[in-house]
Amino acid sequence: MNDPRSVIAATIDLDQPHHGITLEASGPAAADHLLGLDLRSDCRLTDHWLRGDDVTAVYESTDARHLRTTAMWRLRPAAVGTRAWELVASAQTSLLQSDSMLAVISEIDATNILWGTCVDGVVQWHTDPSAAAICVLLRRGGPARTDDTSVLVAVHPGDARRLTIRRDGKRSVVECWLFSTALEKGVLLRSRVLAAIGPAADATRWAADLAASFAASPPMLTT
Repeated sequence: MNDPRSVIAATIDLDQPHHGITLEASGPAAADHLLGLDLRSDCRLTDHWLRGDDVTAVYESTDARHLRTTAMWRLRPAAVGTRAWELVASAQTSLLQSDSMLAVISEIDATNILWGTCVDGVVQWHTDPSAAAICVLLRRGGPARTDDTSVLVAVHPGDARRLTIRRDGKRSVVECWLFSTALEKGVLLRSRVLAAIGPAADATRWAADLAASFAASPPMLTT
């Protein structure tokens, strides 16, 4: 996925769904990976298509869960100076009942983290982790980078099961865990996660506005 309206080069390798959207790194820093799909097992790509700004791929897990997951990465409207993407994930199984849990993974070159909670439509930032967080803001900069940007990762409050961060050296891995309930045959679960990159200056404002707008949107319907 390349967006000609932005200087940010974004690509997707459908054979590597756990990488999600790869953003070209600046300077010697490693590339960021946003909205990767982790099925908790090996998987195979069974179908894919491109429609407008949407890239859709279908994956089958190779474990005993027989989980069939559709991932749709789409470019999302955002304020000037920012780029935003959304992953819409859906899961179903051919079994009478199966474990549906999966994670949306983002690996970001940053360790300065703020946790965002949403109260009455307003996002508030905290330096300490919060079980009520619906988003995280990762701020960065320094000699390893030629840019000065921040990255937002947000899960819809109607879909969130667990939002965690683990650190790997100078990088942070954001894990948005979805679909904690058992999945029955004939049922389709849907959820979505947002990621955005924008200027470090005033990052708490633009990230809060974007996360609040995302949280206010209707939750995905399951069938």
